[in-house]
Amino acid sequence: MSVSSTNNASKLLLLGRCLRVVLLSVLIQFLLLSIFLLSVNFQLLHPLDWVAGTLRLIYSWYTWFASIPLVVSVIAYGICLCQQHLTERPYCPTRYRWLLHYGPRKLLFLGAHLLVGFLTAWLYTGYLHTDYQHLRYKCYGQDCLSAYHVYLLGMGLAAGCYYFVSVHMRQEVSIEFPIVELSRGEKLRELLYDSLTRSLVRSVLPTLSYTLIFWLIGPLFCRKLSHILSLDLDDRLEGFFGIATNVRLLFYGWLLTAQILSNMDIMRSLYGLLLSEDLPLVVAKQRDAFPNEQEVTVVAGLGVCNVYVVQCLAAHYFYKLALRKESTQRAEIFQLTEPGHRPANWRSLCDQCLAILGSFTDELTESMQKISVLKGAQSLPLPPQTDFTSASLMAEKMLLRQYNQMHGIRSIVSPGREESVERPADGIRHVPNWCERVSKQLEQAMHRLVNRVPGIVYLFNEPEGAKTSYLLANSLPVVYMTQGLAHICVASLTEDPYGVVQNDLPAIIKAMNKLRNELDKLSNIMGNLRAPSSSFNVLRSALRRSLYAICHAFGDYLDDLLPQGEELCQLQALIHQE
Repeated sequence: MSVSSTNNASKLLLLGRCLRVVLLSVLIQFLLLSIFLLSVNFQLLHPLDWVAGTLRLIYSWYTWFASIPLVVSVIAYGICLCQQHLTERPYCPTRYRWLLHYGPRKLLFLGAHLLVGFLTAWLYTGYLHTDYQHLRYKCYGQDCLSAYHVYLLGMGLAAGCYYFVSVHMRQEVSIEFPIVELSRGEKLRELLYDSLTRSLVRSVLPTLSYTLIFWLIGPLFCRKLSHILSLDLDDRLEGFFGIATNVRLLFYGWLLTAQILSNMDIMRSLYGLLLSEDLPLVVAKQRDAFPNEQEVTVVAGLGVCNVYVVQCLAAHYFYKLALRKESTQRAEIFQLTEPGHRPANWRSLCDQCLAILGSFTDELTESMQKISVLKGAQSLPLPPQTDFTSASLMAEKMLLRQYNQMHGIRSIVSPGREESVERPADGIRHVPNWCERVSKQLEQAMHRLVNRVPGIVYLFNEPEGAKTSYLLANSLPVVYMTQGLAHICVASLTEDPYGVVQNDLPAIIKAMNKLRNELDKLSNIMGNLRAPSSSFNVLRSALRRSLYAICHAFGDYLDDLLPQGEELCQLQALIHQE
């Protein structure tokens, strides 16, 4: 299967899961509405009437028709989340490039948050007291603007904006694989409980912040809105004490914020819950499979680099496959093909893993060379090894060559290869040295002038360590892949009857040890980078475990696998340290 067909097949599998998430999100809206109604209509002395009245409201025609806008906004929000998971995540070196690539997507996502928050507040206020239900109400026989309703609608917008800024503005969506495998029902029950309880505490700060902002600019906004709608002004929320002493309004605002935050958190977590389930991957395609049946292999899944979720799922599946003892699928890795008797399964898997590991290491090494602390450590002055006489002769030859080129004097001796390459082919004279100096000074002056313009450096300069932080934040496939590869190598001692793994052990050990050495260099400056330390620690620990597992299993044969040198001493020291 080609890369494009593998990409399409894996996206179709994940798209089906995203549709199930959207359906679950719609059903959860009615669950959250039930919790909200049970909270605001609480009756301690009449529990049966309390529950029966809430159920009548939930199953009424008004609820079904009034919830249509919210359901549509939830579907749009789910589509945005699906697009966040299934699109490519390229590295943007500057903030300007980040704005060009992610800016329109983030603005659309912000609009989805605001829409869900506003429509949630609009729907929930319809079940409150008469003063809170509508934008206009009767006061002293005239139509007045309800400041309570404006406050709650603004609270919905503020809650949606707060969740976007705190969760999605700078971070990309990600999935987490559970340590302990639970059923889908248990995961969903735990998710609902944790999200609802955490949102009650999490909503305190945005509620108080919005209340303070509404006290400052709310009366002005209500005055402008009442003038536009030709309504009388509502003075019930005038002044600080008018808002602070209205306990019911503050309770409604806090409860509404908690509902909105928990709603968005549940929808985001549902994607992580369903997308983290294993993909139906295979080690090798069956020869008698139908032509139109698209089987995605582990190697093909690891090769889908433009969809981060697919690569994570393939690496996690490979890791779990490597842990299964006496598994028929793991035994397929060591099998020989018929006809030909070649280790095609292991060959393709090993080549893919080493290619990903080598590419990641090279990119990490290149990005670390741009960090000033590491660059300064690598460029320390070495003791002079050049003879003074040879240096003087080289300088004299260079000056003589420049003089001859400026005055058109050709050498009697035929020029060497390097000289013939450096001499201009058209015979044009070089610019005098003072012109070059003036040009460099002008260029440096312009560079300093541009750097003094506010915002230029911030937008168009690459932050130090940005590429390193990006690689560490997206290193989850490498974490699972290296551990899976190590378990396969250890299992080959007893399960590999043909010895197909033994020839690649030196390359695997060298690739892992090379990445481990780079991470050891990076460990000293992790405090100066904005990279998440958890990702770095997970990757470094996974590499140490993988190397230790391989070296411990093949400890008696390390001298035969690796040549004598510093690398062999490092690995032997690793075994003794553990």
